[in-house]
Amino acid sequence: MAARPFDDDELPLLFSDLASLHAIGVAVSGGPDSTALLLLLHRWASLSGRPRLHVLTVDHGLRPASAGECAAVADLAASLDLPCTILRWTHDGAPPVSDLQARAREARYALLSEAARQMGLDAVALAHTADDQAETVLMRLARGSGVWGLAGMARERSFNGVRFVRPLLGERKARLVATCRAAGVAFAEDPLNDADRFLRVRTRKLIPVLADIGLDVERLTETAARLARAAAALDTMVETVRRLSLTDHGGVLAIDLDRLEAAPDEIALRLLSDAIRTVRPKAYSPRLAPIEAFWRGLSGGQPRRATIAGVTLDPRGRRLWLYAEAGRTGFPEMMIDRCGTFVWDGRFAVEVTTSPKSGIMVRSAAGDERRPDLPKAAASTLPVACHPETGEPAEGVNLRALDAPNWES
Repeated sequence: MAARPFDDDELPLLFSDLASLHAIGVAVSGGPDSTALLLLLHRWASLSGRPRLHVLTVDHGLRPASAGECAAVADLAASLDLPCTILRWTHDGAPPVSDLQARAREARYALLSEAARQMGLDAVALAHTADDQAETVLMRLARGSGVWGLAGMARERSFNGVRFVRPLLGERKARLVATCRAAGVAFAEDPLNDADRFLRVRTRKLIPVLADIGLDVERLTETAARLARAAAALDTMVETVRRLSLTDHGGVLAIDLDRLEAAPDEIALRLLSDAIRTVRPKAYSPRLAPIEAFWRGLSGGQPRRATIAGVTLDPRGRRLWLYAEAGRTGFPEMMIDRCGTFVWDGRFAVEVTTSPKSGIMVRSAAGDERRPDLPKAAASTLPVACHPETGEPAEGVNLRALDAPNWES
């Protein structure tokens, strides 16, 4: 049976989570899913008189056709009497050659969140579908993910203080294609969506085969929803243990091992994973296997220092210290000659509020600059801002540890 397009009477329920919002950004790539999302949101907003919509499209610069696809999105927005902003990923010249899809996704979220903040949007709507969710669950299963990973993508997620929503996460892609066709609106087909070098594409092609044993999109998304329910329950336990055991020293963490070892293994592992991402903010949680190996030694009475995802886990007595690994080249030295907010070592926001006359250097702490309340190895991972010539502390500078972004769900 052919998929049917969405009717107007379905829209209030489909977008019920967004009914209280005043301004929504609609992320549109030009493909069938995001094009349908735009059409549906426009119909819904027209019927209800709100919210205000602003179309956002990202030119990744990865294909010659991408600029034309963004222009087509802008034309569609104009035909709907909606504003449209084209965001461009410059990727410093040549595009990345490794982990292309992940890098492009990171760039897309960064551009969208920055635009949303500048425009005062309440949220940005994404067009992920049930088909995308099924692919995500299978991919994470192949990577050996735990409960949180197998819960799949969340319906809503905050990134850089911006709310991202996925109102179509429970809907099948075929209905979105049918919606575009019923409206007579053309959409683009990205050839990268058929490139077998990408894991997601290979996973997508597996789903029809797995459906023969009952592992279809519906079953996979049902499983993800059940695991999301379990993950939410576990999160409350993680938060309790975190509150009782973890002390944040502003870029360095300390965990009370007595309290951590009293927790169930699953809770302790999640807390460690979260702590690693807190120390060195990254888009994705670290792999579970090395954390499990570290935890087995720690809880088995054989604590050993380890480095996981660029973070040193350093057991000292009955405390576990977590701090950034310096790496082969050590921590960077950054020169700043103007006011603004800058990022040091991917971990700290450097807010310069007073125009520096001779510049400011941001580097890792040394000697008596190190904090005496921390182990020396941990204290030397924290930044200091000083005058480059005298080494004296710089005024008008605020150093703040960054929160970890979250693109994985």
